[in-house]
Amino acid sequence: MKQVPLAAKVRTIRGSSRSRRLRLSGFIPAEVYGHKEANQSLEISQKELGKILSSSKGENVFFALSIEGAKGEPVIAVIKEIQYHKVNDSLVHADFHKVNMKEKIRIKIPIRVDNADMCEGVKLGGTLQTFMRSLEVHCLPTQIPDAIHVDALHLNIGHSVHVSDLILPEGVKAVQSAGSVVLAVAAQMAEEVKAEVAAPVEGAAVAGAPGAAGEPEVITAKKKEEGEAAPAGKGDAKAPAGKAAAPAAKADKK
Repeated sequence: MKQVPLAAKVRTIRGSSRSRRLRLSGFIPAEVYGHKEANQSLEISQKELGKILSSSKGENVFFALSIEGAKGEPVIAVIKEIQYHKVNDSLVHADFHKVNMKEKIRIKIPIRVDNADMCEGVKLGGTLQTFMRSLEVHCLPTQIPDAIHVDALHLNIGHSVHVSDLILPEGVKAVQSAGSVVLAVAAQMAEEVKAEVAAPVEGAAVAGAPGAAGEPEVITAKKKEEGEAAPAGKGDAKAPAGKAAAPAAKADKK
């Protein structure tokens, strides 16, 4: 993983009103945790952090936090949590976790699907479904991969890829269960097949209507003996002259 420098200042004043003023000035509050040390409150540039997170570098990087006034080397840390504004989606808070290069950490790694557009199952009419976008792993900071690649080229309908099938670098162990599904190619859903059937042309026989060719008979009441007239009922109604009677069965609701 690459190291990206990020300037920071020690934050001495806390509180919601102070945090609002801080954001108005272009900074956001942040916390740094780790190694059984006391949490350190910082303020960092909202613009600079947003720029890193919006680039490819922001997916998994080591941040070299250069704290103003602090002596020694920059603090190496990874993003633990980011909070965004509910309305405008701007950054409002960041949590960092200190990294000791000799200690294993748990971190989420993005999963990259290769050859998704050439998948054999998709060519046969199936649907490629992604169940996991990232994988949490446990390893040394020096062993963290930039991404985990999954090749979907030879996946057929009914096939799936589980966590146990992933090829991980040496020393990297998945935290999720080995049986968790990462990818799968499913057959086309029945609803999708129905949607592809063309609507009946105006004037053509409606499926389920009396006289429609090849339609099975819909039984609505016990048949009378041949020649016996059916008694008139209150619910019986005749179709208007020149118009076909309405279908006896209602169409299934989608």
